[in-house]
Amino acid sequence: MANFQNEREQLAQLEDLFRENKFIDGLAQADAVIKQFPASFQLRFLKFKFLRALEKTEAAILLLREMHVMFGDNIMVLKELAELNFQQQKHPESLLYYQKLLFLDSFNTVAQERVKQLQGLLEAGVSAKLDDTKVEIFQEDSVARELSAPPQITFEVESGTTVLADEKGSLPQGEEKPFETESAAELYFKQGLYRESLAIYKNLFEKTGRTDFFMKIKAILLLLRTEKSNQVIEQLQRFLQLIQQRGSQIV
Repeated sequence: MANFQNEREQLAQLEDLFRENKFIDGLAQADAVIKQFPASFQLRFLKFKFLRALEKTEAAILLLREMHVMFGDNIMVLKELAELNFQQQKHPESLLYYQKLLFLDSFNTVAQERVKQLQGLLEAGVSAKLDDTKVEIFQEDSVARELSAPPQITFEVESGTTVLADEKGSLPQGEEKPFETESAAELYFKQGLYRESLAIYKNLFEKTGRTDFFMKIKAILLLLRTEKSNQVIEQLQRFLQLIQQRGSQIV
């Protein structure tokens, strides 16, 4: 009981410092008190308020992420994470947190409008980038020759496994997974689960060579902005070119 009373007293003192706009003093004291009560949600959230008041945005976001891990999908944490990421123009991250917020608070009209706004921004951004993208087929002098010893093209995924394909578009046969469908990939994409969506679209593209799957993959990679995005896009585009080239030879 003494510890609980002490925590309440410390929290009250910190709230007084916040009301008095003594943000630097409050932040320093909050750090010390949290060491005594590391599991206190109220103390950590008050520390976040001090960080936000001092415009320490990156530190505030980092603290909120730690709280999200510790306390799960808390409405207060999700709301702040969604808004701060939006202010930082981190639209995919903001959309993900707003969608989590709506799952807990489906009548939150602000979150509903923000989700629509973010989806529109992301779709417009992807469309603008893809408008400048053309899939070209390069006719080489050796196009008519028999592809007797085609080089291998590799597609590396995050798990470290590598999928191989030759210039004829032949791919290793694997077991079909019923949940890896175009509908599932689209659902993941709309929910902001881009890596899950990417894995399914990549698998579908490798099996079919369809151009629309390639464009979806490219759009997701542009959203993720990973270091390997350009490299993977080039590999996939080359694979698409080879499939189209092979089709023109058959015709």
